[in-house]
Amino acid sequence: MATATNSETADVLTGAQPMVLGLPTVRYGLLVVAVIAQAATILITWPLWQVRETPVHMPLVDLPQIPFGGWMLATLILVLIRPRMGLAVHVASLLLSFVFDQYRTQPQFIANAVLMLATIENVGVVIVRWFLASLWLWAGTHKLLSPDWFSFGSWYMVQSLHVNPEDFQMLFAYGVALGEISVGLLAIFRPRWAAIPCVLMHVGIVIFLSPLFYNHNVSVVPWNLATATIGCWVMWNAPSIRPQRRWEWIVAAVLLVYPAGFYLGLVDHGIASVLYSNHLPEGMITTKEGTEKISGWGDLRVPFPNERRLLALYFQRSSQPGDKLHVSEPRPWLGDKYFVLDADGNLVEQTREQFIQGSDNEVYGMEVENRRIHFLLARAGVKKVRREEQSTIYAVEIPPQRYRPELLEMLAGLPNLEQINLGGCEVTDEDLKRLPLLPKLVGIGLTDTPVTNASIETLLKQPQLKVIEYQQSNMTLDAILEFEKHRPID
Repeated sequence: MATATNSETADVLTGAQPMVLGLPTVRYGLLVVAVIAQAATILITWPLWQVRETPVHMPLVDLPQIPFGGWMLATLILVLIRPRMGLAVHVASLLLSFVFDQYRTQPQFIANAVLMLATIENVGVVIVRWFLASLWLWAGTHKLLSPDWFSFGSWYMVQSLHVNPEDFQMLFAYGVALGEISVGLLAIFRPRWAAIPCVLMHVGIVIFLSPLFYNHNVSVVPWNLATATIGCWVMWNAPSIRPQRRWEWIVAAVLLVYPAGFYLGLVDHGIASVLYSNHLPEGMITTKEGTEKISGWGDLRVPFPNERRLLALYFQRSSQPGDKLHVSEPRPWLGDKYFVLDADGNLVEQTREQFIQGSDNEVYGMEVENRRIHFLLARAGVKKVRREEQSTIYAVEIPPQRYRPELLEMLAGLPNLEQINLGGCEVTDEDLKRLPLLPKLVGIGLTDTPVTNASIETLLKQPQLKVIEYQQSNMTLDAILEFEKHRPID
């Protein structure tokens, strides 16, 4: 593909085509596609743009709330009448709406606005080419780096295809991730070759998300259709393979590199192309009534924007003094966070030990359960027990025929466990050393197992363990009595 200067690019994109409101007919038609996609996305998520009681608004600064839905649609009409002015007003309004409520910082709203730029400005084709290259490249890369994608994330997607996930999960997981990366690399090195894969990929996503298969997240369907259309046109009309100007080198470098900041907590996942990898922070609120996993959806029809600061902000604006929040962080160098809401409504950070302990004014904090571990334990045949349908898991039982020592290590992903039943399992003293410290564990069943008195020293490391069922094991009553002497008395 030959290179071209900026002036030549303008000639190619405008040429002697018929014009509509200062834009070539084809580009204006594509602008209509982007506007319709944005309008449809806003209408699908209409309650998100209104003043509401629940879920609470999350403003950047404390502001009285105003409805944005009608105004956002009006700015899209202006885009069709005065494209350049309208896009500026629409983008400014979109950013202002984020200031009033950060719940709206969803990638589909941002991406639809970016697509409009390609249809209105000649330089927009160049910018959107690199925007899409970054989107595809990092969407796949994030999946490859996510253990959650290779467990429950892809498993349930494959299951929705009406095939056996056992046979196709890894093929699907690697195929999707490497496919996205491949299209991204084509957009970088051979943009015209990326045009048809762009259409196939995004139309395929729409079909997959339909009620025929995954039946999920309808709000991104208009964005995917717009990307299939406009993205194909952008890639076909990319003016050059290599950047031609210094500003294009800078734009390309920034767009291709900045998503890595997600792993340092510097870039929000919504603009870092972290799509369906499930590798995100999660929040669990503990109140006197029970627990609440912060998840979004409902009438808003969008997921909660799982950023550390937004999980904390949501908790602060929706909870009562004495309630607690655990922010579970999959990026290991960032670490989990624990908070309590004080009497003045301020967030107070706690240690894990403080969080778990309760008092007259504070609840006993409950921690987020690891969804990947939950999934893997279920596949391993481990039985899990909840007190209520939506409550955390408080007890597990490993059937003897499914027992493996590594299952004990995995129990770290269920930090609220109070009881473990290993009765009849071939668990040994060495195996029990693999059991993680579980701060709420009070009872363990070791009936009919080969464990001996040597396990007492290991079990004493569990801070709240009080009951050991040891019948028909190699433990003695004297060892159990010695164990009980070291246990806290209620």
